[in-house]
Amino acid sequence: MTGDVGKLYADALFELCTESGCIEEVHEDLNQCRMVFDDNPELVKLLGSPVILNDEKKNVINSVFGSEGIVHDFICLVTDKKRIGYFDKMTDSFNIRYNEYKNVAEMTVITSMPLKKELRDKLVKKLEEKSGKTVKLKEEVDPAIIGGIILKQGNTLIDNSIRGRLEAVAKQLKIQ
Repeated sequence: MTGDVGKLYADALFELCTESGCIEEVHEDLNQCRMVFDDNPELVKLLGSPVILNDEKKNVINSVFGSEGIVHDFICLVTDKKRIGYFDKMTDSFNIRYNEYKNVAEMTVITSMPLKKELRDKLVKKLEEKSGKTVKLKEEVDPAIIGGIILKQGNTLIDNSIRGRLEAVAKQLKIQ
């Protein structure tokens, strides 16, 4: 149910943006608002509170996010409909649609130490060739993987780490 609510609102917003030709602006504004909500979870609680009047909530929205624009109106709408608690899901769903629209693949690479620029650039180029999309690469460092890389895209995980290989060998030895 929660994913459906987020997707429903995100799809409606995305369609409005493509018709209005303001998808870039809304994408940027929506993600900035998401950061504000992520950094201030009490704001989401306040806007979702049934005790606080809608006019007071709108005043808070105006003081935090300004008083105009599609994203402002969207936040007011989801607050009025008592759906502000799903704002993170809405943003995630919107970003998925945006990336499909722009032919972008968001991927995460996990390494045991930070990648050097040359290696990162080479990896991005190879991933773009394989996927046929523009790759936005997020880097994470996890010394526990010992070496190699782990690559994530959506629900897909490619584990080419030393830790992953050792775990696979250990699993095989237990079976035999």
